[in-house]
Amino acid sequence: MQAQIVGPRYAQSTWLALTICGFVGVYAPRVAAFPTGQTGYSGKAGFSCTPTCHTGGVAPSVSFQGPDQVTVGTVATFHFVVESQAPSVQVAAGLDVAASAGKLATVSGQGEQLLGGEITHTSPQNNTNGVAAWEFTWQAPAQPGTATLFGAGNSVNLDFTSFGDAAATTTFQILVSAASPPTPTDAPTEAPTPTPTATPPGSGCIGDCDGSGTVTIDEIMVGVAIAMGEANVSSCQSLDVSHDQQVTVDELLQAVHAALHGCAATGQ
Repeated sequence: MQAQIVGPRYAQSTWLALTICGFVGVYAPRVAAFPTGQTGYSGKAGFSCTPTCHTGGVAPSVSFQGPDQVTVGTVATFHFVVESQAPSVQVAAGLDVAASAGKLATVSGQGEQLLGGEITHTSPQNNTNGVAAWEFTWQAPAQPGTATLFGAGNSVNLDFTSFGDAAATTTFQILVSAASPPTPTDAPTEAPTPTPTATPPGSGCIGDCDGSGTVTIDEIMVGVAIAMGEANVSSCQSLDVSHDQQVTVDELLQAVHAALHGCAATGQ
């Protein structure tokens, strides 16, 4: 079999085909878009799509909104906002959010998904007055310190190529503080010891409850009720000679003696 001689025209066409294939192989990834979201470009790992992944567009303004101080283990709500700087052309946006610590979670109805611990969009979100925003939650780690949220927002023209779009990144620091110690419950206090009611001035008579200088039958009956536990000694402190918060038979007898013979006869 004779060897086939390759002519100049064949060689040139082969070179051109290989060149085109090489060009497509190198630049095809830049032409393709990721309408269903992409992670790894939030800036957390040092990578972002600014400006390598998307070109020809105007970078948006991106920001986090949420608390900058929480206690350990707290679940807080945040928003990531992408504001187009060319709203007439770049009419939608996407996101990629990561955290240095803690746990990210999606919120239902936000058009977002959790991939590899990062939050990204499920499809580009159309702008409203030039702005696209997503709500998500973040749970603080169990140890106090400083945590960082990393966010990338891509402002796009929806032609599903990487041309005419632009991305921007930002970070947001959160101070994670230790939980406050529980407030100690006030220890129960003992009931104060009743202060004996002083005998009214001018009275030195056992059983003279009202300080009138005489002891009546009614006051004797009060003393009996106290002795039987049916009344409190505070109702007639003059019967409690020993100040032991009770009325004894001896004290009742002294009161009866005062009722029969007068206060002066008691020797008080």
